[in-house]
Amino acid sequence: MIVKNPNDYKFIKFKKSHLANKKYNAIIYNTKTKRFKRVPFGAIKKSGIPHSQYRDGTGLGLYSSYDHLDKKRRDNYFKRFGKKAKKYSSMYFSHRYLWR
Repeated sequence: MIVKNPNDYKFIKFKKSHLANKKYNAIIYNTKTKRFKRVPFGAIKKSGIPHSQYRDGTGLGLYSSYDHLDKKRRDNYFKRFGKKAKKYSSMYFSHRYLWR
């Protein structure tokens, strides 16, 4: 998911995702429209088992048991997906809070 005009938004908090195939929702607030938006991120396999990540940095730690802390795997992740992501997109939150 990509947010239009990311400068209009402010990050609020993380919550467990309402979607079966995502780990977390980032809750962001649009300062112009005064509305909240959920940005789902972090993949869960069809079998219900979450994909591993480098480190769960959300502060909730719901999936920290899937941390692998393997720098080579992290580097391969960034080679596949790139290091740049548009602010407040799903990729932005995954890059910043699951893979750093």
